[in-house]
Amino acid sequence: MASCKRQFFESFEKALDQKGLGKDNKIILMCRSGSRSAKAARVLHIAGYEYVYSVIVGFEGDKEKIGPNKGQRIVNGWKSSNLPWSYTLPSKKLAWDIN
Repeated sequence: MASCKRQFFESFEKALDQKGLGKDNKIILMCRSGSRSAKAARVLHIAGYEYVYSVIVGFEGDKEKIGPNKGQRIVNGWKSSNLPWSYTLPSKKLAWDIN
């Protein structure tokens, strides 16, 4: 596991360096619900990144708890707030291409 983390940090730092960014730049993380990005933000902060943020409810947000849409991620989140959304990610806007 330690080598996996080391490889991630090396890849992450290389991607930032290629964009002229470092530990003192703002970094915003997002995931589907906000839980993984919050954990990643904490790890990056511990690693010395000063301005790391996580979008709290993520792309899709929380699941509906009752009613006909129970279990669907329609309560909150980036997508439910009618913010720009796509399953296709533009490579030029990413730190590194994951497609």
